[in-house]
Amino acid sequence: MASPKHHKAPGSSRKANRAPLVLRRTMLHSCLCFLLGLVTGLAPTDWVSRAAADANAEVLRTAALLASSLQQQRDARVTTRRETKQQQHHHHLLVVVTTTAPSERERRSAGLTRTAHALRLVSPPVLWLVVEAAGEAPPTATLLRRTGVPYRHLTYADNFTSSSSKEERHHQRNVALAHVESHRLRGVVLFAGLADVYDLRLLHNLRRNIRSGPSEIMNECRTTVGAWPMATVSEQHRTVALEGPVCCNTTTTTTTGGWFTASSAAGFSAVVGPTPPLHKEDSVHGFAFASDLLWDPARWDRFPTSEPDQSQDSVKFLQRLVVEDYNKTTPVILACSHVMAWRVDATLLLL
Repeated sequence: MASPKHHKAPGSSRKANRAPLVLRRTMLHSCLCFLLGLVTGLAPTDWVSRAAADANAEVLRTAALLASSLQQQRDARVTTRRETKQQQHHHHLLVVVTTTAPSERERRSAGLTRTAHALRLVSPPVLWLVVEAAGEAPPTATLLRRTGVPYRHLTYADNFTSSSSKEERHHQRNVALAHVESHRLRGVVLFAGLADVYDLRLLHNLRRNIRSGPSEIMNECRTTVGAWPMATVSEQHRTVALEGPVCCNTTTTTTTGGWFTASSAAGFSAVVGPTPPLHKEDSVHGFAFASDLLWDPARWDRFPTSEPDQSQDSVKFLQRLVVEDYNKTTPVILACSHVMAWRVDATLLLL
Protein backbone atom coordinates (compact mmCIF):
# COMPACT_ATOMS: atom_id res chain seq x y z
CA MET A 1 0.00 0.00 0.00
CA ALA A 2 1.29 3.42 -0.92
CA SER A 3 2.25 5.78 1.77
CA PRO A 4 -0.17 8.73 2.27
CA LYS A 5 2.59 11.35 2.21
CA HIS A 6 3.45 10.44 -1.40
CA HIS A 7 -0.24 10.80 -2.59
CA LYS A 8 -0.98 13.93 -4.82
CA ALA A 9 -4.33 15.54 -5.32
CA PRO A 10 -5.84 14.96 -8.79
CA GLY A 11 -6.22 18.67 -9.64
CA SER A 12 -2.81 19.90 -8.53
CA SER A 13 -1.03 18.72 -11.71
CA ARG A 14 -3.59 20.41 -13.94
CA LYS A 15 -3.13 23.78 -12.15
CA ALA A 16 0.65 23.49 -12.47
CA ASN A 17 0.37 22.85 -16.24
CA ARG A 18 -2.15 25.69 -16.75
CA ALA A 19 -0.03 28.45 -15.07
CA PRO A 20 2.73 28.56 -17.76
CA LEU A 21 0.03 28.71 -20.53
CA VAL A 22 -1.60 31.80 -19.01
CA LEU A 23 1.80 33.45 -18.60
CA ARG A 24 2.68 32.79 -22.23
CA ARG A 25 -0.61 34.31 -23.45
CA THR A 26 -0.04 37.43 -21.37
CA MET A 27 3.46 37.88 -22.72
CA LEU A 28 2.19 37.40 -26.30
CA HIS A 29 -0.48 40.08 -25.87
CA SER A 30 2.09 42.46 -24.40
CA CYS A 31 4.42 41.92 -27.34
CA LEU A 32 1.65 42.51 -29.86
CA CYS A 33 0.65 45.77 -28.19
CA PHE A 34 4.30 46.86 -28.06
CA LEU A 35 4.78 46.10 -31.76
CA LEU A 36 1.57 47.94 -32.67
CA GLY A 37 2.66 51.03 -30.76
CA LEU A 38 6.10 50.82 -32.34
CA VAL A 39 4.68 50.62 -35.88
CA THR A 40 2.28 53.48 -35.21
CA GLY A 41 5.11 55.65 -33.90
CA LEU A 42 7.31 54.90 -36.91
CA ALA A 43 4.48 55.58 -39.41
CA PRO A 44 4.64 58.93 -41.34
CA THR A 45 2.56 61.79 -39.90
CA ASP A 46 0.85 62.56 -43.21
CA TRP A 47 -0.74 59.10 -43.18
CA VAL A 48 -2.36 59.90 -39.85
CA SER A 49 -3.54 63.28 -41.11
CA ARG A 50 -4.96 61.71 -44.28
CA ALA A 51 -6.80 59.13 -42.25
CA ALA A 52 -8.21 61.86 -40.00
CA ALA A 53 -9.21 63.94 -43.04
CA ASP A 54 -10.91 60.94 -44.65
CA ALA A 55 -12.76 60.26 -41.40
CA ASN A 56 -13.89 63.91 -41.16
CA ALA A 57 -15.01 63.91 -44.81
CA GLU A 58 -17.03 60.76 -44.22
CA VAL A 59 -18.67 62.33 -41.16
CA LEU A 60 -19.51 65.49 -43.14
CA ARG A 61 -20.89 63.43 -46.01
CA THR A 62 -23.08 61.45 -43.65
CA ALA A 63 -24.31 64.65 -41.97
CA ALA A 64 -25.14 66.21 -45.38
CA LEU A 65 -27.10 63.12 -46.42
CA LEU A 66 -28.98 63.16 -43.13
CA ALA A 67 -29.78 66.87 -43.48
CA SER A 68 -30.97 66.34 -47.07
CA SER A 69 -33.19 63.47 -45.98
CA LEU A 70 -34.69 65.56 -43.18
CA GLN A 71 -35.34 68.45 -45.61
CA GLN A 72 -37.07 66.15 -48.07
CA GLN A 73 -39.29 64.80 -45.32
CA ARG A 74 -40.10 68.36 -44.20
CA ASP A 75 -40.94 69.40 -47.78
CA ALA A 76 -43.13 66.34 -48.20
CA ARG A 77 -45.05 67.20 -45.04
CA VAL A 78 -45.52 70.81 -46.20
CA THR A 79 -46.73 69.65 -49.61
CA THR A 80 -49.14 67.19 -48.03
CA ARG A 81 -50.45 69.88 -45.70
CA ARG A 82 -50.90 72.30 -48.61
CA GLU A 83 -52.73 69.70 -50.69
CA THR A 84 -54.96 68.91 -47.74
CA LYS A 85 -55.84 72.58 -47.32
CA GLN A 86 -56.57 72.89 -51.04
CA GLN A 87 -58.84 69.87 -50.87
CA GLN A 88 -60.61 71.43 -47.90
CA HIS A 89 -61.06 74.64 -49.91
CA HIS A 90 -62.47 72.67 -52.81
CA HIS A 91 -64.91 70.93 -50.51
CA HIS A 92 -66.48 73.92 -48.82
CA LEU A 93 -70.14 73.61 -48.00
CA LEU A 94 -72.32 74.72 -50.93
CA VAL A 95 -75.59 76.24 -49.69
CA VAL A 96 -78.24 76.45 -52.41
CA VAL A 97 -81.24 78.66 -51.63
CA THR A 98 -84.46 78.05 -53.59
CA THR A 99 -87.55 80.21 -53.22
CA THR A 100 -90.95 78.82 -54.17
CA ALA A 101 -93.31 81.83 -54.21
CA PRO A 102 -95.42 82.35 -56.12
CA SER A 103 -96.02 79.10 -57.98
CA GLU A 104 -98.69 76.47 -58.42
CA ARG A 105 -98.20 73.09 -56.82
CA GLU A 106 -97.52 71.23 -60.11
CA ARG A 107 -95.03 73.84 -61.30
CA ARG A 108 -93.35 73.90 -57.91
CA SER A 109 -93.03 70.11 -57.84
CA ALA A 110 -91.58 70.01 -61.34
CA GLY A 111 -89.03 72.74 -60.57
CA LEU A 112 -87.98 71.21 -57.26
CA THR A 113 -87.59 67.76 -58.79
CA ARG A 114 -85.41 69.08 -61.60
CA THR A 115 -83.26 71.06 -59.14
CA ALA A 116 -82.91 68.00 -56.90
CA HIS A 117 -81.66 65.88 -59.81
CA ALA A 118 -79.01 68.53 -60.55
CA LEU A 119 -77.86 68.82 -56.93
CA ARG A 120 -77.47 65.06 -56.62
CA LEU A 121 -74.67 65.30 -59.19
CA VAL A 122 -72.73 67.89 -57.18
CA SER A 123 -69.92 66.59 -54.98
CA PRO A 124 -70.69 66.93 -51.25
CA PRO A 125 -71.04 68.72 -48.95
CA VAL A 126 -74.22 70.35 -50.30
CA LEU A 127 -77.13 71.80 -48.33
CA TRP A 128 -80.38 72.74 -50.05
CA LEU A 129 -82.52 75.39 -48.35
CA VAL A 130 -86.09 75.42 -49.64
CA VAL A 131 -88.24 78.29 -48.34
CA GLU A 132 -92.00 78.11 -48.45
CA ALA A 133 -95.15 79.38 -46.77
CA ALA A 134 -96.28 77.19 -43.87
CA GLY A 135 -99.69 76.51 -45.41
CA GLU A 136 -98.17 74.95 -48.54
CA ALA A 137 -95.40 73.00 -46.82
CA PRO A 138 -96.79 69.41 -46.39
CA PRO A 139 -96.72 68.33 -50.08
CA THR A 140 -93.28 69.86 -50.55
CA ALA A 141 -91.95 68.14 -47.43
CA THR A 142 -93.04 64.77 -48.85
CA LEU A 143 -91.28 65.53 -52.14
CA LEU A 144 -88.06 66.66 -50.46
CA ARG A 145 -87.77 63.49 -48.40
CA ARG A 146 -87.59 61.45 -51.62
CA THR A 147 -84.92 63.54 -53.36
CA GLY A 148 -81.84 62.11 -51.64
CA VAL A 149 -80.33 65.59 -51.24
CA PRO A 150 -79.46 67.02 -47.80
CA TYR A 151 -82.04 69.75 -47.28
CA ARG A 152 -83.69 72.02 -44.76
CA HIS A 153 -87.29 73.02 -45.32
CA LEU A 154 -87.85 76.54 -43.97
CA THR A 155 -91.36 77.88 -43.49
CA TYR A 156 -92.90 81.14 -42.35
CA ALA A 157 -96.34 82.23 -41.18
CA ASP A 158 -96.49 85.64 -42.89
CA ASN A 159 -99.33 86.15 -45.36
CA PHE A 160 -98.77 87.76 -48.75
CA THR A 161 -101.25 88.56 -51.48
CA SER A 162 -100.86 87.43 -55.07
CA SER A 163 -99.97 90.98 -56.10
CA SER A 164 -97.02 91.10 -53.71
CA SER A 165 -95.05 88.20 -55.22
CA LYS A 166 -91.81 90.20 -55.31
CA GLU A 167 -92.11 91.11 -51.65
CA GLU A 168 -92.76 87.47 -50.74
CA ARG A 169 -89.76 86.22 -52.70
CA HIS A 170 -87.62 88.89 -51.07
CA HIS A 171 -88.91 87.78 -47.67
CA GLN A 172 -88.11 84.14 -48.45
CA ARG A 173 -84.52 85.00 -49.28
CA ASN A 174 -84.16 86.89 -46.02
CA VAL A 175 -85.58 83.88 -44.16
CA ALA A 176 -82.92 81.64 -45.74
CA LEU A 177 -80.07 84.07 -45.03
CA ALA A 178 -81.24 84.48 -41.44
CA HIS A 179 -81.06 80.69 -41.07
CA VAL A 180 -77.53 80.63 -42.50
CA GLU A 181 -76.45 83.42 -40.18
CA SER A 182 -78.13 81.94 -37.11
CA HIS A 183 -76.54 78.50 -37.55
CA ARG A 184 -73.19 79.83 -38.84
CA LEU A 185 -73.29 77.67 -41.97
CA ARG A 186 -69.82 78.50 -43.27
CA GLY A 187 -69.57 77.98 -47.00
CA VAL A 188 -70.65 79.40 -50.36
CA VAL A 189 -74.25 80.61 -50.76
CA LEU A 190 -75.99 80.47 -54.13
CA PHE A 191 -79.52 81.62 -55.04
CA ALA A 192 -81.06 79.08 -57.43
CA GLY A 193 -84.59 79.69 -58.69
CA LEU A 194 -86.96 77.01 -59.86
CA ALA A 195 -86.37 78.14 -63.46
CA ASP A 196 -82.54 78.15 -63.24
CA VAL A 197 -80.40 75.60 -65.07
CA TYR A 198 -76.72 75.27 -64.13
CA ASP A 199 -73.72 73.61 -65.68
CA LEU A 200 -72.10 71.35 -63.09
CA ARG A 201 -68.70 72.93 -63.82
CA LEU A 202 -70.01 76.21 -62.46
CA LEU A 203 -71.08 74.64 -59.17
CA HIS A 204 -67.71 72.92 -58.77
CA ASN A 205 -65.73 76.07 -59.58
CA LEU A 206 -67.62 78.15 -57.00
CA ARG A 207 -65.68 76.43 -54.23
CA ARG A 208 -62.34 77.16 -55.91
CA ASN A 209 -63.02 80.84 -56.53
CA ILE A 210 -64.88 81.88 -53.38
CA ARG A 211 -63.13 81.38 -50.05
CA SER A 212 -65.08 81.22 -46.83
CA GLY A 213 -63.44 81.52 -43.43
CA PRO A 214 -60.37 83.42 -42.18
CA SER A 215 -57.38 83.78 -44.43
CA GLU A 216 -54.66 81.21 -43.68
CA ILE A 217 -51.89 83.34 -45.20
CA MET A 218 -50.92 86.73 -43.83
CA ASN A 219 -52.17 89.62 -45.97
CA GLU A 220 -53.89 87.23 -48.37
CA CYS A 221 -56.72 88.83 -50.35
CA ARG A 222 -59.69 86.54 -49.83
CA THR A 223 -62.34 86.42 -52.57
CA THR A 224 -65.78 86.60 -51.01
CA VAL A 225 -68.05 87.28 -54.02
CA GLY A 226 -68.15 85.58 -57.41
CA ALA A 227 -70.08 86.42 -60.56
CA TRP A 228 -70.81 84.72 -63.88
CA PRO A 229 -72.77 85.39 -67.10
CA MET A 230 -76.38 84.29 -67.14
CA ALA A 231 -78.69 83.79 -70.11
CA THR A 232 -82.45 84.30 -69.83
CA VAL A 233 -84.68 82.55 -72.36
CA SER A 234 -88.18 84.04 -72.64
CA GLU A 235 -90.81 81.89 -74.34
CA GLN A 236 -93.40 84.62 -74.34
CA HIS A 237 -91.24 87.27 -76.03
CA ARG A 238 -89.13 84.72 -77.97
CA THR A 239 -85.92 86.47 -76.95
CA VAL A 240 -82.65 85.56 -75.31
CA ALA A 241 -80.96 88.03 -72.96
CA LEU A 242 -77.40 87.69 -71.73
CA GLU A 243 -75.75 89.59 -68.89
CA GLY A 244 -72.66 89.11 -66.81
CA PRO A 245 -69.28 90.46 -65.74
CA VAL A 246 -66.71 91.86 -68.13
CA CYS A 247 -63.57 89.83 -67.49
CA CYS A 248 -60.13 91.47 -67.42
CA ASN A 249 -57.38 88.88 -67.70
CA THR A 250 -53.89 89.59 -66.36
CA THR A 251 -50.84 87.41 -66.05
CA THR A 252 -51.82 86.29 -62.55
CA THR A 253 -55.52 86.94 -61.92
CA THR A 254 -58.85 87.58 -63.59
CA THR A 255 -60.90 90.52 -62.34
CA THR A 256 -64.13 92.27 -63.29
CA GLY A 257 -63.98 95.40 -65.42
CA GLY A 258 -67.67 96.15 -65.71
CA TRP A 259 -71.06 94.60 -66.41
CA PHE A 260 -72.51 93.92 -69.84
CA THR A 261 -76.10 93.36 -70.99
CA ALA A 262 -77.07 92.05 -74.42
CA SER A 263 -80.34 90.85 -75.97
CA SER A 264 -81.35 89.08 -79.15
CA ALA A 265 -83.99 91.75 -79.71
CA ALA A 266 -81.19 94.31 -80.15
CA GLY A 267 -78.96 92.05 -82.19
CA PHE A 268 -76.85 91.13 -79.13
CA SER A 269 -75.23 94.56 -79.09
CA ALA A 270 -73.72 94.75 -75.63
CA VAL A 271 -74.32 97.64 -73.26
CA VAL A 272 -71.50 97.91 -70.71
CA GLY A 273 -71.87 99.60 -67.34
CA PRO A 274 -69.52 99.99 -64.37
CA THR A 275 -71.56 97.85 -61.95
CA PRO A 276 -74.42 95.33 -62.20
CA PRO A 277 -77.98 96.64 -61.83
CA LEU A 278 -78.69 94.93 -58.55
CA HIS A 279 -81.79 97.04 -57.95
CA LYS A 280 -83.59 94.45 -60.07
CA GLU A 281 -85.41 91.81 -58.08
CA ASP A 282 -83.96 88.83 -59.95
CA SER A 283 -80.39 90.11 -60.13
CA VAL A 284 -79.16 87.98 -57.22
CA HIS A 285 -79.16 84.84 -59.37
CA GLY A 286 -75.86 85.75 -61.06
CA PHE A 287 -73.82 85.92 -57.86
CA ALA A 288 -72.53 83.70 -55.06
CA PHE A 289 -70.87 84.83 -51.85
CA ALA A 290 -69.08 83.56 -48.77
CA SER A 291 -71.59 83.07 -45.99
CA ASP A 292 -69.40 84.59 -43.27
CA LEU A 293 -70.14 88.01 -44.78
CA LEU A 294 -73.50 87.78 -43.03
CA TRP A 295 -71.93 87.89 -39.55
CA ASP A 296 -69.01 90.15 -40.45
CA PRO A 297 -68.69 92.90 -37.77
CA ALA A 298 -67.92 95.45 -40.51
CA ARG A 299 -71.41 94.86 -41.89
CA TRP A 300 -72.90 97.53 -39.67
CA ASP A 301 -70.56 100.18 -41.10
CA ARG A 302 -71.84 99.65 -44.62
CA PHE A 303 -74.95 101.72 -44.07
CA PRO A 304 -75.17 105.30 -42.80
CA THR A 305 -76.96 106.06 -39.58
CA SER A 306 -79.81 107.58 -41.58
CA GLU A 307 -80.70 104.07 -42.83
CA PRO A 308 -80.85 101.97 -39.65
CA ASP A 309 -83.20 99.33 -41.07
CA GLN A 310 -81.20 98.61 -44.22
CA SER A 311 -78.49 96.68 -42.37
CA GLN A 312 -81.14 94.30 -41.01
CA ASP A 313 -82.16 93.31 -44.56
CA SER A 314 -79.58 90.71 -45.59
CA VAL A 315 -80.52 90.76 -49.28
CA LYS A 316 -80.16 94.55 -49.54
CA PHE A 317 -76.90 94.34 -47.62
CA LEU A 318 -75.48 91.86 -50.14
CA GLN A 319 -76.69 93.93 -53.08
CA ARG A 320 -75.04 97.01 -51.71
CA LEU A 321 -71.87 95.08 -50.92
CA VAL A 322 -71.61 93.80 -54.48
CA VAL A 323 -72.17 97.26 -55.98
CA GLU A 324 -69.66 99.01 -53.72
CA ASP A 325 -66.96 96.31 -53.95
CA TYR A 326 -67.65 95.18 -57.50
CA ASN A 327 -64.04 95.80 -58.54
CA LYS A 328 -63.03 93.14 -55.98
CA THR A 329 -65.50 90.61 -57.35
CA THR A 330 -63.85 87.67 -59.09
CA PRO A 331 -65.42 86.05 -62.16
CA VAL A 332 -65.86 82.33 -61.81
CA ILE A 333 -63.22 80.45 -63.78
CA LEU A 334 -64.40 79.24 -67.22
CA ALA A 335 -67.53 81.40 -66.90
CA CYS A 336 -65.88 84.31 -68.72
CA SER A 337 -65.87 82.39 -72.00
CA HIS A 338 -68.80 80.04 -71.39
CA VAL A 339 -72.44 80.55 -70.45
CA MET A 340 -73.00 77.99 -67.70
CA ALA A 341 -76.26 79.31 -66.19
CA TRP A 342 -79.65 79.78 -67.83
CA ARG A 343 -83.04 81.01 -66.70
CA VAL A 344 -85.93 79.47 -68.61
CA ASP A 345 -88.93 81.80 -68.55
CA ALA A 346 -91.39 79.26 -69.89
CA THR A 347 -94.96 78.22 -69.13
CA LEU A 348 -94.04 75.29 -66.90
CA LEU A 349 -91.19 76.88 -64.98
CA LEU A 350 -91.79 80.06 -63.06
CA LEU A 351 -89.19 82.68 -62.06
